[in-house]
Amino acid sequence: MKSRLIMNLVLLAIIAVLGVVAFLKPGKQKPETPSLLTLDASALTRMTLQNKETLVFEKQDGAWRLTAPFVAPVNQVRAGQLLEVAKARSEANYPLKPEDVAQFGLDKPQAILTLGDATLQFGGTDPINMRRYVRLGDTLHLVDDNFFHHLTAPATDYVDKKLLPEGAKIRAIELPGSKATKSPEGQWAAEPSDDGKTNFGELASSWATARAIDVKRLDLEKDKDIVGETIRIGLAEGAPVEFVVIKKQPDLILARKDLGLKYEMTSETSRELLNLPKPPPPAPAGGKPGEPNQEQDDDDDRHEGMGEPDDDHDGNEESGGDDSGHDHDEDGD
Repeated sequence: MKSRLIMNLVLLAIIAVLGVVAFLKPGKQKPETPSLLTLDASALTRMTLQNKETLVFEKQDGAWRLTAPFVAPVNQVRAGQLLEVAKARSEANYPLKPEDVAQFGLDKPQAILTLGDATLQFGGTDPINMRRYVRLGDTLHLVDDNFFHHLTAPATDYVDKKLLPEGAKIRAIELPGSKATKSPEGQWAAEPSDDGKTNFGELASSWATARAIDVKRLDLEKDKDIVGETIRIGLAEGAPVEFVVIKKQPDLILARKDLGLKYEMTSETSRELLNLPKPPPPAPAGGKPGEPNQEQDDDDDRHEGMGEPDDDHDGNEESGGDDSGHDHDEDGD
């Protein structure tokens, strides 16, 4: 009887294990969810993004360039992020009926991305899983909402923040009040001469690698007659790049009229680009640079005064103690 019970328990255990194995199906991989688009990015030559404005990107000489709403060089990484949107996984998809478009926020899409012949429309989000509704043709897709900030970004967010083209070789630097030219032999000559005080190799390197912290469009009304000191950077290839100094302090703002853009630089970058001397160290509180701090000296004097008591003070305390005892005795009498 006991052995039969044990046998039944063993059989039940085997059945349970087989049930788990059948449910989990080890060795069988879960099929990947399909991407929104199957896209050959290398063959794509044009992208259009519509949000509050219409951005047009065109590939020229193997690199993306913004051609609308204005013409400007593009940050290639940012442009590539738009291509990644097409690779987003469709977690679910359903046929989309015309009468259902509004309930998914697709009657007025928040963004429309056109890649070649394919157009993706982006609506609202699923209130349960917070997935984005995306329309492709007559199909509604739900995708994880990891990219929407790229689709709503303004055109200036896609502009390359570098002041000069990638790999630019500088042959001349013309700053307010000075000019330097590089000879074919690689020697720099300044006009007027600064007696070798400036390392023009470092100055050229600073310009070649300088990046703005922000790029904005010039205001057609406020900035149409903009005037200021001019900076001209001569390149080995192509026309010189010209900037107008809008502001120097606290941060440097340079305008490129040909692009209709203005670049904001940090104060440290400003000093490097304009070849300005380093600022003096900050003055101590209550003094001038290089002078001792009077407040600190006063504090030191006070701390010294709070050190070991002098002999006279000790003597007075001892004397005071004796007098007090003497008076007490007299009162007692």
